[in-house]
Amino acid sequence: MIRSGIITYIIIVLACLSPNMATSVHAQNWIYRYTHIGNQKFHKGQTDKAEQYYLRLLKEAPNNSRAMFNLADAYLAKGDVRGADSLYNKVTQIETNPQVRSMAWHNRGYISQRAALQSREQEQQLLRTAIEQYKQALRLEPHSDRTRYNLALCQKQLKESTNNKQQNKQQQKQQQQQKNKQNEQQQQQQQKNNSNKRQDKQQTEQYMNLARQAERRALEKLKQHQPRQRSKDKNW
Repeated sequence: MIRSGIITYIIIVLACLSPNMATSVHAQNWIYRYTHIGNQKFHKGQTDKAEQYYLRLLKEAPNNSRAMFNLADAYLAKGDVRGADSLYNKVTQIETNPQVRSMAWHNRGYISQRAALQSREQEQQLLRTAIEQYKQALRLEPHSDRTRYNLALCQKQLKESTNNKQQNKQQQKQQQQQKNKQNEQQQQQQQKNNSNKRQDKQQTEQYMNLARQAERRALEKLKQHQPRQRSKDKNW
């Protein structure tokens, strides 16, 4: 079954996946029973109950990769991304069917691709990881259009993210240059203002000195031209 994820990613859900066949007839009976019930619960949206049946399967058959895949689907539907990714990873290691391994790699790529939207610091790293996971899926299942679609979308996102990052760096560089230029202009203007203040102060002091000198000269002239009182000699 295929479900469209948020945005337009495609996630492969195999809640109807059959169990491994390398088991006894008796074991197959209860495995099929638990798988069937778990799948029914999953399709009804009862992921908690589906999870319980898949966990029972794994308790009896810890290396059953199909039960792992189904449980990973349930975890992912509940939002337990780490739990789902861990199980998908185990499936890629122990599953012998190339198609199922490809689907597990595909869903790991989906998880990384979605995580990239939520982390700007790790966005490009997560997108590169997703690209490699999709490529792993395509090596096992070269004709999967769903994986090719997600891979192309992921590569487009990485290109846009790289371009945006470069543009942001260039914009920040220009803004910093403009800021430095403004600071330099402000410093120059401040220096000019300080210089003008010093010149104004010097001119003021010069004017005051000249005024004092002029005042002294004027007083001296007044003293020189002041009429003197003549004393009369008494002749008795």
